[in-house]
Amino acid sequence: MEALRFRTKPVDRRIMIELPADMDTDTVEVIVLGAKKTSPKRGKCRRPPTELKGTVIHDDLIEPAVPEGEWDALQ
Repeated sequence: MEALRFRTKPVDRRIMIELPADMDTDTVEVIVLGAKKTSPKRGKCRRPPTELKGTVIHDDLIEPAVPEGEWDALQ
């Protein structure tokens, strides 16, 4: 199935669609959805879930898990 997606503004509640040459099938399915107008997010930061409140990370996520002297242990 091949899909054609575009955004356009209706003129007098009408939209004209011109299909590409390779979509010359007997029937097509047209679904019309109203586009949501989204405003850009300003200054609102994501917050961790309340279930994680009080949890602490006890590991250094930057330090390697294996000491540098053991990197070539398998050679």
